[in-house]
Amino acid sequence: MKNKQISCLACICLITVVCQNNGYAQVSEDTLKGSPIAMPRSRMENVAQASPPADKRSAPHPVSEGLRPIKNFVKTVGGDILHVATSPVRMSKNDGLQLLAFTAITTGFVSRGDRPIDEEFGIEVDNSYLLPARGLARIGEVYDHISPKRFSTALSIAMLTGGLAFRDKKLLKTTRLMFESVFITQLITSWSKDLFGRSRPYTGKGPHHFELFAASGAQGSRSMPSGHTSSAFAMMTVIAKQYDRWWVKIPAYTFAVSVACQRMNSRQHWASDVIVGGGIGYWVGSALANRNPEQSKSSSISPYLFGNRIGLAMNF
Repeated sequence: MKNKQISCLACICLITVVCQNNGYAQVSEDTLKGSPIAMPRSRMENVAQASPPADKRSAPHPVSEGLRPIKNFVKTVGGDILHVATSPVRMSKNDGLQLLAFTAITTGFVSRGDRPIDEEFGIEVDNSYLLPARGLARIGEVYDHISPKRFSTALSIAMLTGGLAFRDKKLLKTTRLMFESVFITQLITSWSKDLFGRSRPYTGKGPHHFELFAASGAQGSRSMPSGHTSSAFAMMTVIAKQYDRWWVKIPAYTFAVSVACQRMNSRQHWASDVIVGGGIGYWVGSALANRNPEQSKSSSISPYLFGNRIGLAMNF
């Protein structure tokens, strides 16, 4: 779809250049003589002498014009990736405190919380207070069955098609940001899995078994962070930030949390794994959305009176 769009833009640029070179906009002297805007012949000759010959006028090269959409796309995406990569350097004091608190909470779950949560959530099935979480996990099973890559691809194609069909620039921009967010998040997640080398719950090695820098590639030692959770939060965070409405944010984040519950319920990840994965996805999605903010108007309902009519007007 993107290649077709770029090809169409290149063809339009090429046609424009050809029309300019062929001089379709030229007006003859005879035509001007009978018009109300006709000017003296001597003045026309002076204008003609001052104007450079048509064949010497510089025209943009068709190839360079055709490549302009690709250059703009690469420049935009590259700028977004660089913005996310350098965001730790621009952290404020408040951001540093939040990162410190997040690290402390994650460490607490690794040392004290992962094992009991796995026993209660993943092994025991008769705990009534976990029924809401298990209900959410059923929603996350759909995401796991489809797979994150297929889900994100299908959602991107659907949003891209809708944006092109309805000429919705905001939807097209959201599609691009979502694609970038998932791409960057998956890179960070994959590198982190090889870095930590943490064993999954079903292996029976316990939550404290790490093989740092092992990069063995075995699925049993790629527990931290959760890739499903990170990609889900990356997508849903972009959507929630772009469409800042409660009826968008609540379903979006509920879906992301359901994926996290499913990963723990299936004993694919420890609780700290989904916390780190969700944090990575939220951070990347927020960084991209905040760099490309959308001006949102708050919804409101107000009464109106016009003649003999009375009613309510809704703005959103």
